[in-house]
Amino acid sequence: MNLLHNGLVAQLPPTDQGLLLRRCEPVELKAGEILSAPGAASGHVYFLLSGTSVALVVRNGGGSGLAVGLAGREGAVGLQFALGLGAGHFTLLVQSSGAAFRADGAVLQRLSDRRLGMLRTFAGYLWVFSQEVAELAAAAQVQDIQARLARWILLSQVRTHQTELQLTHAHLADMLGVRRAGVTLAARNLKDRGLVDYRRGRIQILNLEGLATVAHAQQGGLLDDNELV
Repeated sequence: MNLLHNGLVAQLPPTDQGLLLRRCEPVELKAGEILSAPGAASGHVYFLLSGTSVALVVRNGGGSGLAVGLAGREGAVGLQFALGLGAGHFTLLVQSSGAAFRADGAVLQRLSDRRLGMLRTFAGYLWVFSQEVAELAAAAQVQDIQARLARWILLSQVRTHQTELQLTHAHLADMLGVRRAGVTLAARNLKDRGLVDYRRGRIQILNLEGLATVAHAQQGGLLDDNELV
């Protein structure tokens, strides 16, 4: 495990990298693990490494939710704790198992307060990530399930750099905030079109370009929203 393989850390100057490394510990994250829940006043920052992904999920009182972001080795999750902020409304849920480096949020806040360049790098990443959150939230309003499913599969590939993904229909339904039956119908259509294959909780991407075309389609595709929510 090498902290410098994280894209966010790689942007820092060597001095800041060394300071950060001394405050981090290597950890293994497991799919389904919750790293932070809404209301937490403090927590850890996780710098993700290759193959690892963590979803940002907003849940309502009944437990159902909607994933509004997915982080991989390009960045980190929990940076709000390094800014002295609480968890807010997000649940940080590990989607793909893998390695990461973990730092205490309060410790990292004291460090970034002294290293302005580090603070700016973190803030820049959060701004870029917020654009993805806005895009996914907008897609949930204007796209059908098939397009949103294709978008999430593509995003998962980008974050993990893998074309075979361990994603069950139940997990995908949770991420998209829809019924499992809706995901099953949409996935079957993607399979029939030769874009993906799936079996036993694994999705194999067969045609990235075709999947991207579906992901950018507007509402009005295979399934009607009333069938899915």
